[in-house]
Amino acid sequence: MRLSILLSLFFYSFLAAQSPQVHSGAVKTATGYSYYVTNGEPVAISVKLDLELTNLKSSLRTDQIFVIPARVVNYKILDFTIVKKGRYAYQVTASYLWGDQRKQQHDELFNYHLPYAKNASWRVSQGYNGSSTHKNTYAVDFTMPIGTAVHASRSGMVIQVKENEAIGCNAPKCLERANFIRILHQDGTIAEYTHLKQHGSIVKKGDFVKQDDRIAYSGNTGWTTGPHLHFSVYQQSFGKKSKTLPVRFQIGADAFSSLLVEHHRYRKP
Repeated sequence: MRLSILLSLFFYSFLAAQSPQVHSGAVKTATGYSYYVTNGEPVAISVKLDLELTNLKSSLRTDQIFVIPARVVNYKILDFTIVKKGRYAYQVTASYLWGDQRKQQHDELFNYHLPYAKNASWRVSQGYNGSSTHKNTYAVDFTMPIGTAVHASRSGMVIQVKENEAIGCNAPKCLERANFIRILHQDGTIAEYTHLKQHGSIVKKGDFVKQDDRIAYSGNTGWTTGPHLHFSVYQQSFGKKSKTLPVRFQIGADAFSSLLVEHHRYRKP
């Protein structure tokens, strides 16, 4: 009998992700093995397994996505049963993504609010596919002084908060020094609010925030040329790098835009 377990995480983003509190593995039984996942996160986690079975049969299809509820211990998803007498073995690579990714479908018609206070007005220093750090990226930089209130553009669950950094510089070496908040939306997409002030987060992981709730204060941490808020929405994929998405911003009562023009000021209605 040979047993081999390989575990990996596919939490791609544009800054280093904090490690999720998820682990999985098999437990020996009288007829083979049972496979369990423990999820310590405040949201459901999607799991995909890459399996190689020798003289073992799975109780379910192994190419499907398994969704593990939030904060559960030893949640069984599969049984591996010995087919016939003799040597048996398995190899498994487990990959995890935030939320329920079985029906991943970005809501392209959702109206995002500008990520700051009502009636505030801030200039876009770099927009979608910008000439500097936004090449081939759907992200927006809003120039604003350190300490400006940041508000949620869309409702969702806070899944990651980093606020301990104090350094910012105009060099790639500072990329991972940025403070940020990541919020999981109902459609499985994630919003990222970046370059926040040290200890400038108002929310914590596991908080549910409503659209327009104040969540943090802007800063100048990470790879930056000056104080600003970097905002993007991205979609996760198993085995692939996450991709940023163009979203619709509410600019006025009836006007919407999926591309905020650089060097223009935008007032939140």
